[in-house]
Order: sequence, then structure tokens, then C-alpha cells
Amino acid sequence: MNRRQFIQGATGAIAIGAAAALPEPASANPMGLTLGIQLYTVGSDLDKDASATVHTLAQIGYKEVETAGFGSAKTAAGLRKILDANGLKCPSAHLTFDLKNLNAAFDDAHALGCSYATASVPRMLIMGLPAITGSMSEAERNAVIGKIMAALSTPLSSDELKRMIDAMNLVGAAARKQGLTFASHNHTFEFEPTDGKPAIYRMLEQTDPKNVKFEVDCGWAEVAGHHPGDLAAAYPDRIKMLHIKDFLRFEKGAKPGAANAPKGSEIGQGVVDYKKIFAGMKGKGIEHIFVEQEGPFTRMTPLESAKVGFEYLKALS
Repeated sequence: MNRRQFIQGATGAIAIGAAAALPEPASANPMGLTLGIQLYTVGSDLDKDASATVHTLAQIGYKEVETAGFGSAKTAAGLRKILDANGLKCPSAHLTFDLKNLNAAFDDAHALGCSYATASVPRMLIMGLPAITGSMSEAERNAVIGKIMAALSTPLSSDELKRMIDAMNLVGAAARKQGLTFASHNHTFEFEPTDGKPAIYRMLEQTDPKNVKFEVDCGWAEVAGHHPGDLAAAYPDRIKMLHIKDFLRFEKGAKPGAANAPKGSEIGQGVVDYKKIFAGMKGKGIEHIFVEQEGPFTRMTPLESAKVGFEYLKALS
């Protein structure tokens, strides 16, 4: 089960045939970087037919992907074969980390050819939740999903923040020994204050800069009321990746899964100012950028939105 399934519910199956016929444009390079896509965006398509979905993304012009599950490929090695066949690289993967068996996540990262092993929800490092599997009952799955949803919308306590930072440092040190770099991705709870200061600032200050890097989700940062460029300026060389995410007009401070949760938009069609964000991020050590869209996909299919995002960012190059 991928992030879409436990954050917003599985979307319907998407027809791939028409999108697969899209012409192949030139590669886009905002900030001088190769443009990538977080596969969460097309998770329903990936679950249905990983090979056809990856092929379509390559035709659109994407050169890199970041994973959030393996779709119908089932395994990291299976997805790697599909990526290789389509000339795509996977520099980062969102993985499930078991502190008692970190090698399982690291093995997947190596199989995919990653440099970064990334936690999509760093709070899960300390939650001790079982992995969602097909052998679980519906009640068991719903219980896990409920706890994850609560974690996405609740501020961290002082004790939770300390334990999470300790876990991040532990995983970061272990990843480095494996030739990988651990990275932490944000939603909005990381920007909620803990002891009078946004938790993400404490995360940046109290994790080992050699072993722990950050992937800033620009869309969620803006929803939380923080400009991504400010983080990059305050903490040089800590932010290495960006999620390029847009939303329709939202309430400041809205949280994922809440009644007022912001609705995803195609990149460039919402209210997040990416001209300003890119201007603030240039020269700040960013290595990879990934298009990512939240649902609901009501105006077009995920694959169509992936093309819209690519074309918008190419126009900013």
C-alpha cells in the first residue's frame, strides 16, 4: 500500500493508452536540475501497470523518479528493471524504516540505485507501527491508517520530538555506513511549534549535518505558512531535494486529512508561487526536484497532470 492509499484513499484506475501516445519533448531543467517526479502522483496507475506508467513518464520527458512503493512491479528490483528499460534514474526512495532491521530499507535503496533513503513521515520512525500488508484484516489496516493520519495533523510533543531526532540521527549514521544519505520529508506537523519553536528548526539544528539531510515539500511548507527559501537560507547545505507541489486556494495552517485540507492542483495552476521559490533556492545546494501532486484528480488524470507540471516547469527553465 503506497502513501496515496493511506493518506487520501486509492483513486480509480486511469486509462493509460491516450497518455502513452504523447510526443516526447525536451528535458526540463529548472534551477539547472534534471526534472523528476514522485511516483506517488501516479500511484494508482503504477499499481495497475508499472511498466506502462513509467514508459509514459519517460515519453513526457522525465529523467528521474522518486519512489513511494513499487506498484505492480512488487519489488525494488522489479521496478529498477522497468526504470532502466526506460532510461530513468531513481536518486531517492521513500521507504519504511524498521529501527530493528534498517538493512531492509537500505537494500531496497541500493536495488533502486538511490543515493538518498528518505522518510516520507519521519514521525513514523518512533511510532512502532506494523507495515501494511495484504495479509492484514480490514480492521487492522484501518487502525494503522488512522494512526498515520493522526500523526500528519498533530503537533509533536517535546518528548516525541526528542525521540524522533534521536531516531533520525540513528538512521542517518546507519545509512552513511551503507553508502547512503538519510533524508527527511515534511508535511505540516513539522512546522507546528514545539516548546515555542517550529519543530523543523529543531530537527535541522539537532540532527547531524553529515548524516541527515532534508527534502522540503514546498507545497506543504507554504500551507503551514513558511517560505521554503527561508529554510534553505538559514540552514545551508541541509536541504538537498524539493517536492514541487501546488494547491488550490487554501486556509493557512490547514492539515492533511482534515475537513479543510487543501486540494491539490496541477503545478502552475494553483496558488503556490514557484517563481519566488526557485529564486530563493538557487545556489542553495539543491540536487533534485520532484513534481508531486495531491488529489483529488478531478480536472484531469494523474498522468495528464504530470505532463502539465512538466510543461509548466520547462517554461520556467
